[in-house]
Amino acid sequence: MGERRIAHDRRRRTDLSRHRAPDPKPLEKLKTCTAWRNNANCLACDGRENSFFAGLAPDVIATLHVDVDNTATPSDEILYRPGTQAEHLWVLRTGAVKLVAASWDGAPRIVRVLKPGDVAGIEGLLAGGYAHTAVTVGRVHACRIPIRATRRICLEHAGFQWNLMRKWQAALRETEQWLVDMTSAGATARVRMARLLLRLRDGESSRIHNFSREDLGLMLGATIETASRIIAAFLRERLLVKREAGNQFYDADIARLEMVAQGH
Repeated sequence: MGERRIAHDRRRRTDLSRHRAPDPKPLEKLKTCTAWRNNANCLACDGRENSFFAGLAPDVIATLHVDVDNTATPSDEILYRPGTQAEHLWVLRTGAVKLVAASWDGAPRIVRVLKPGDVAGIEGLLAGGYAHTAVTVGRVHACRIPIRATRRICLEHAGFQWNLMRKWQAALRETEQWLVDMTSAGATARVRMARLLLRLRDGESSRIHNFSREDLGLMLGATIETASRIIAAFLRERLLVKREAGNQFYDADIARLEMVAQGH
């Protein structure tokens, strides 16, 4: 039993250096963001109320002269590492980003998953450096914004400051709820897995991000074998349905998954 546990721990100590460093240039230019070409039609990220620049009027956005890169980054790429100088932040438009931190013994733990509308690297605005290793899950489309320009806008526009505080509050609330859901005393691994999958839901859709069994184990603090067994059971019970090969989402029966998350 001891040898099996040691072997398992070795597998979990994933060397993050295996991820390739991101290309410093955007891998793909998207055509959806036009505000930075002196055109206010997009209202900053499709006009969503939770967008990063929601506190600014369209005419202000059109005159900011901020060098925003619309990027498309492949899966399994590192956006930044902990302790490195913060130069950019990323406003996610599609895809997901996992934030990885090291526990006291050096083992990696996924402490949060960012989804569309979330901001990766926001801590760099105040701390000057990044707190996690940020790794893309699936293909990620994001607006990459310079930290220096963001600080300047924050000083010049009170409306933007308010929106930024809302972003920080949302990030704190998500982190607290993640902790509650993943560490509830007495909850079985099956219940905690259901709660985790619901937190990996793509907005209000029935799609759930398809993470590897290793990643699911790191989020739950469970073994890969446990994560694999529970996901296999959910697939048999049609709580989850695989999409076409290579797709980064499951289709899910949200109502039944919520029942499992409640312990039924």
